[in-house]
Amino acid sequence: MLYLVSYPFFFIIHVKDVEVDMRRTINNGSLTKDTILSKVNQVSIFSAYTGIDTDVIEHCIATGEFISSPFRVDEHPSFGFRYDNRGKLKGKDFAGYFHGDCFDAAALVISEIIHKNVDISNKGWFVFVLKHIAYTFRNIIYGKDKDETINEVIADGIKAARNRKPIIEFVPRQWNNYDKNYWGKFHVPLSYLNTNFIYPVQQYYVNRKVNPEPKYYYDDDRKDVCYAYILGQDKKGIYNIKLYFPNRKHGTVRFITNSNCLEGLLNLELDKYDAIIITKSTKDRISLRAYLDSISLDFSYGGSPIENIGLVNIPHESYKLKQNEYDWLRSRCPHGYIVSLMDNDNAGYREAIWLRDNYGIIPFCIPREYDVKDFAELRSQYSVEFIKELIDKSYKYIVDNYEETELSWDTNQDNPLPY
Repeated sequence: MLYLVSYPFFFIIHVKDVEVDMRRTINNGSLTKDTILSKVNQVSIFSAYTGIDTDVIEHCIATGEFISSPFRVDEHPSFGFRYDNRGKLKGKDFAGYFHGDCFDAAALVISEIIHKNVDISNKGWFVFVLKHIAYTFRNIIYGKDKDETINEVIADGIKAARNRKPIIEFVPRQWNNYDKNYWGKFHVPLSYLNTNFIYPVQQYYVNRKVNPEPKYYYDDDRKDVCYAYILGQDKKGIYNIKLYFPNRKHGTVRFITNSNCLEGLLNLELDKYDAIIITKSTKDRISLRAYLDSISLDFSYGGSPIENIGLVNIPHESYKLKQNEYDWLRSRCPHGYIVSLMDNDNAGYREAIWLRDNYGIIPFCIPREYDVKDFAELRSQYSVEFIKELIDKSYKYIVDNYEETELSWDTNQDNPLPY
């Protein structure tokens, strides 16, 4: 069994009850980054602390090809390597989770090995990282026999890093006219963003202790703005955060998050709702919230009265609502309607049908004839009165059909309410 016991400026490795004290083999005074790099190249260090073969790294450098990230589950390869203009080899996850050199990668993995946040901006911790690298390559640096068991420890650290929840932190900036105009397209005042825990971002970090460089800076040209959604905290006290980049093209990274759960729960403050609507995005949820608060819910048609409507959204349109999440929503809406409002596209249809088939959630989409995909677009192009009429029709449809045991969905383009 191999494990590490950490100290401020050295570590001791225990292997099968045999203790190896690294202070005996390492000259504390002469160990520097340059010393390491004079003996071991950057590709080899990256390889050791990512588990990626050196040939693969060299290929990525030569071709610019992406591979799956070694530090997270990455089904869409987005990790690459390249040298900067100072000759420093950088690894970058273009989904925003890692961007650093070989020492940053080593620090990330070592943090998992010793179960501590290794802060390489602290000199003592940085020397600790150098010691670990020196010990890993001790056959090259000191001419000592290589300890093969250290490879097992690093492999376990890489695995732990892949399974560890990233810590996202951000520095907020002040709202400005660009933000006001962007959200204003969907008739969302800035006050609603504040009360729904949405903030403009100046810069953000992912695992800042081991990767201290910001992953993003706000630029006054506003070509790449970023907004942070705070979604709550997990059981360990880590904030669930989603970062949204509205100006990035589809097909690029437009969202970065460390969570995969229902969003908007922080704003379900009442104990009981007459209805809960599940939208497909935060933007739709906030736009719909602002709209509902601007009108009177005076339905003249029969059915149960609706005074309080709660709103939540799924994180993405392939999300599978968990049973405990549905049970929680139903506990807040014990006798009312739970409705989904997904995008008017194939992905939205599939999600709406899945929610209907698995939980009996009533599915709605914006009618195709309106040439909009979601509620935010609908609000940006149609009047309050027009949308109110559509809501009245939807409510009438629910009252007339909610008790039916066999639900059908006519997807003909002429149908005003695809269901």
